This record gives sequence, C-alpha cells and structure tokens, in this order.
Amino acid sequence: MKRILFVIFILSSTVFSRELVLTLDEAIDLALKNNALNRISKLNLEIANAQYQQALSSNYPSLDAVFYASRDKNDTIFQQRGVFTLSSDLTKTLALANTLNIPEDAPGILTTRTATQAVISGTPSSSFPSGEISADIDTKAKGRDTARGQLELNYPIYTGGKLSAIIEQARLNKSIMKQSIVRDENSIVFDVKKYYYGYVLTSELSKLVNKIYDNMKFSTELAKEFLENGSDLKINKTDYLNAKLTTSLIQSTLAKIELNKKMLEGAISNLVGLKYSDNLKIVYDNQSILKQNKSLQELIKKSYDLNPDMNSINLALKIKKQQIKEADSNNYPMVNLFGNVSKTYNSYEYGYLNEDNENSWSIGVALKLSLFDGFKTKNKVIEKKIDKKIVEEQKVLLEEGLALQLKNEFIKSSIGYKQIEILKDAVKTASENSRMNFKGFQYEMIEAKELIQSQLIEVYVKADHLKYIHDYLVSLATIDKLVGTKIDEKF
Repeated sequence: MKRILFVIFILSSTVFSRELVLTLDEAIDLALKNNALNRISKLNLEIANAQYQQALSSNYPSLDAVFYASRDKNDTIFQQRGVFTLSSDLTKTLALANTLNIPEDAPGILTTRTATQAVISGTPSSSFPSGEISADIDTKAKGRDTARGQLELNYPIYTGGKLSAIIEQARLNKSIMKQSIVRDENSIVFDVKKYYYGYVLTSELSKLVNKIYDNMKFSTELAKEFLENGSDLKINKTDYLNAKLTTSLIQSTLAKIELNKKMLEGAISNLVGLKYSDNLKIVYDNQSILKQNKSLQELIKKSYDLNPDMNSINLALKIKKQQIKEADSNNYPMVNLFGNVSKTYNSYEYGYLNEDNENSWSIGVALKLSLFDGFKTKNKVIEKKIDKKIVEEQKVLLEEGLALQLKNEFIKSSIGYKQIEILKDAVKTASENSRMNFKGFQYEMIEAKELIQSQLIEVYVKADHLKYIHDYLVSLATIDKLVGTKIDEKF
C-alpha cells in the first residue's frame, strides 16, 4: 500500500509540475507579480486609501436617523404644590362669580342675588383684599409608552484647521505607503538580480571547471599510460599522483559549484513564486559589460529625488507639520451647525407630548472656545515641533548615509570595471597557455607539473575575471536600489 501511495505521489508531482524558462527581465516581472512582500505592501496601500477616504468624510455634513421606543414603569405624573396669589381685581371678580350660587331672582322681584351683585359691583376694587387659592396639582404629564423618530444634522463650519490637517495627514500617509511599495519592489528587483548574477557566475564557473576537469582527467589517464608504458618524458609516480590528486580536488570543487548552482535556482524559484514541484531553467547571454555612464554627483542628486526612504522622510516631515497645525487648532474656536426634525408618539393623548408637540424641529449654531486648559495645548504644540526637529535630524543622517553608500558602491564598480578590462588579456593568455600545455603534454613535450600549473592558472584567472564581473553587476544593482525609481502613477 505504501509503495502504491509513493508511486501515486511521484506521478502526481510529475503531472502537475511545470517547467519555466526565464531571462532576467522575465524573472523580475514574475517576482514583482507573485512576491508576497509586494502583495502585502499593496494591501497596506489599500488600507491607507480607505483611511484617506474616511478623513475626507469630515468635509461633508453628517445626517443620522434615530429611532427609539420605550416603556416606563408608570405614567409620568406632574406634581405642583403651593398657592396662587390673587390681585384685588381678581378677588372682586371671584366674589361676583360666587353670587351665581345664590338662587335666581323671580320675575319682577329683586332678591338677594341681585342685591348682592349690586353691592359688589358698586364697591371699588381696591376695597377688596389680595387673596390666595391652592396651587396643588397632580396630573398626568406623559404616558408610559413613547416612540420617537428623528433626523439629526451636524456640520462643522470652522475647526481652526484641525480637519484639514487630519485630511492632509491621511493623504500623506497614503503617499508613504506608495513609497513603501517602491521600496519593496526595489528590494525584490535587487534580490532577483543578485541571485541571477550569482547563478550566472556559478554556471560559468561550472563550465570552466568541467572543461579543466575533463582535461585533467584525460591527462591523468595519459600520465598513467606514460608511466606504465614509458615515454620520452620523465614521468614518475609522484607526477601521476599529483595529477590524480589535482583531478580529485577539481572534481570536489565542481560538486560544490553544482550544489551552489542548485541552491541559487531554488532561491530564484522562491523569489518568483514557483512551487517546489516546478522546474526552473535560467537562460542568459554573455553580453559585453558596459561602464557606468553617470557621475557620482548625478547619482546622489537623483537619489535625493527618487530614493523611497528619502521620499518617505520628506513626507514624514510634512506630516509633522500638519500635526503641529492640528495641535494648534485648539487655540481657535470650533463652530458647528446642527439641526434636527422629530416625530413623537406617546400613549397619553394629552400632557406635554400632545398632538401639538408631537412634531418638532430645531436648527442652530454652536461655538466652542477653550479659554484655559492648563497649558495643555501650548505644550502639545511644543512637543510636535520638537518631534519635527528630530525627523529633520534623521533626514540629515539619511542624506549623508545614502551619499556614503553610493560613493562606496560607485568606487567598487569603477575599480571592478577596470579590473575586468585588465583581466581580459590575462584570460586570453591563460586560455592559450593552458591549451598549449595540454597539447604539449599529449605529445610528450611538456612535463606534468607544467600541465597542472597551466590548468590551475587558467581556472584562477578566469574565475577571478568572472568574480569581478559578478561583483561589478551586483554593485550596479545596488546603485539602482539606492537611487530608486520614479513612483508608478497607477498607484
């Protein structure tokens, strides 16, 4: 059963695996598309954009619909206690009103009611003393069930620059996220180039060492034949053993190079987002190496405009400026326009939520000005200004550090290019010398130690030449990373 499962696993891996042939540019494009770090950076940009849109919402009025319903334990009872004070005129009027309790007069006959009314009417009001009546009232003001629907409007008319500062900070933070994407893409491109150039170096070394190994293996067998059958050369067993040992060491070196080559293939596969079952084939052309055509001053100037770290710190300074503005806004008044429209239902028909009061609206302006907050605002502004100075100092350090790194890489690339040019003739000479000694040994004209020496010199000179080419290309890639690239407008 285990054997069957193993066979199924091997077959499925073969069926679902794919083979990709990549050049440097294709590897870079694929890495930028599939690399997880780049995808995360773009998600962070989406978050920053959403935060910016949230900040922009403060430019618009807010309109909220509110509905609530409640049931109280009991009806709301309005209680009043005390007395009402009556004026003399009102006392006289009440006295006249009390005469209505006297029986009506018979037709044509004057009775007590008429007489009493006549007396009260003829008496001046000032003769009546001020009076009092009870003001004790217990009445239902509101029923226990209430429901209300309301629309509320709020609009900040003036905030002392606070809202505009918050919006600008959100916009600048969005720009910082864009720079983060550029930084990550530059890092991805640099890593692809570094591993790609490393692969080219190991691949060329593999070809070189394979060639020398074949030559030495053939020469060792030839030396053994000379030793056993005799020749015009004075071949002894020591010469044969030296050649055999050198061949073994070259074979060991070749195995290490092949291992490094496979590891670099794996690193590139991981960068471009391939699966473990995918097969990668890297192709390249041995193009001529071009000299860096820009001056150091030009590179430094360009980096101050394009380097994502430099741009991020410039954006951070602008954010600090807006934070100062935001803190200082507390010294200014806050003016807000508000309004509401509501409709209320209550289980009691009368009271203060009666039919006349169930629909209402209001509109107004509110102004708030902080008169004293214990110097909180003042010290907050000071804090933000000091914070901005810290970032300014960090910018100076970054400029100096960036210029120093560019200078070092520029010097390395310049010296490396000179070494490449110098070693060109040495490579030709070493190749010719190795070829001549190899043929000479075949025709019994060259001793074994001279053959070994020529082969090793060829390896050393060519490997040194390849190493300088690798280092030069990596230096150029490092310079590109430090200088940066123009931000893509699609962001």
